[in-house]
Amino acid sequence: MELRQAIILAIYIGVLAAPLFICFAVRKRTKSKIGFTLAVLFSAGLMSAVVLADWVGYDYYLEREIAPLDRDGNGFWTPDEEATWTIQDYKTLEAYIGDGGRNMFAAIIFPMFSVLYSVIVVSLFWLIAGTMRRRAPDV
Repeated sequence: MELRQAIILAIYIGVLAAPLFICFAVRKRTKSKIGFTLAVLFSAGLMSAVVLADWVGYDYYLEREIAPLDRDGNGFWTPDEEATWTIQDYKTLEAYIGDGGRNMFAAIIFPMFSVLYSVIVVSLFWLIAGTMRRRAPDV
């Protein structure tokens, strides 16, 4: 595994753990329904922001990679220009043009997933924390 892949994997594991850390921070201040709602909103927002930033960054990277393919700068790829392209250039262009699934996931599906995931994790955290608090012996 390359270092870049390991860093990205660590970031995504951190994103999935974000609701727990946010719950710890919010629950210290308030144990009400407002705290629950804030924990869900903050964790879903943080998770979505990381994925959206990754999506925008990768899209910017692809744009910078395909911009030099238009050698004369007229906005069109002529057959003469295409004749100079490498196999990697074709792969980069295909990734840029055929990215509908990535766009749909990052912009629409993942924010919905992050809200659902946050509700589940925060609900479990609130339930477990409330149960443990009630069972703790008074000293």
